[in-house]
Amino acid sequence: MRNVEGECAWWSDQDGWGALRSNDVESEVFAHFSNLSMDGYHTLQPGDRVRFDVEPYPPGQDGYFFRAHDVTPI
Repeated sequence: MRNVEGECAWWSDQDGWGALRSNDVESEVFAHFSNLSMDGYHTLQPGDRVRFDVEPYPPGQDGYFFRAHDVTPI
């Protein structure tokens, strides 16, 4: 895994997941609410700046081939 900075591309509170983007990753990254490191309700808004660990996810998750861990707003 590598640590990168980026931003929230989109987020669905209803589904509990969304996508992040970073110039250091060649495509958008799947992010689940359980991987958000924050107090209170775990949610993001498009454009929110974040730091996160990213790993390849070969099986794919809803069409994403990278997955985020330890997503922290910055």
